[in-house]
Amino acid sequence: MQITHVFHMFIGVLALATSAQAQDSSPPAPQTYTVTLGSGQNVMVTAPAATPHPDSGWITWQFERKAASPDGRFVAVIFLKDAVFAKDNVTVVYLVKPGGQILPLPDSDVNILNWTPDGQYLLGGGVNTLRLWNTNGKVRTRVLDSIGALDTTGNFACVSPLSFDEAAVTVQRFSLPQLRPAGTFVLPAAPAEDERFCR
Repeated sequence: MQITHVFHMFIGVLALATSAQAQDSSPPAPQTYTVTLGSGQNVMVTAPAATPHPDSGWITWQFERKAASPDGRFVAVIFLKDAVFAKDNVTVVYLVKPGGQILPLPDSDVNILNWTPDGQYLLGGGVNTLRLWNTNGKVRTRVLDSIGALDTTGNFACVSPLSFDEAAVTVQRFSLPQLRPAGTFVLPAAPAEDERFCR
């Protein structure tokens, strides 16, 4: 019994030492991603810095996707935080501006990005929050039940709810740039990824 107790203490001390050693090591360098603007200018966008993991090692960020404005003057870049659990998959969005400036967008935990046709506004869809940024980073938000797909026209943002079956869905429409409710319409099924459905 005493040997078992000492063995468990030894394992605990070893685990703590290993954890401390892992945390003392230098953090990995943040990932960089090259964005090419419509002008041909290349801009290096760097992910957020790694942070210590509560157990051991480091939490890092990886490039997820980009979305260029229709005229190519702006490019939005999403980085995804590495996480063990899906609920911890947080994202950040950086906006690359025409002169090469990089602007972190506030409140940017989104998984869908969509530019308005005129390139003046970037829409983002999270789990249940619709976000609209102007190209200076100012944001408007609207909380919904869920967001499964997002599309825009010149005057409206359209949001289809998250759906896991073939049933019809009711799409909510919002006027731009105010994000005021502007009616609903029904689609026979949830739109596919990148499908245009706003009207």
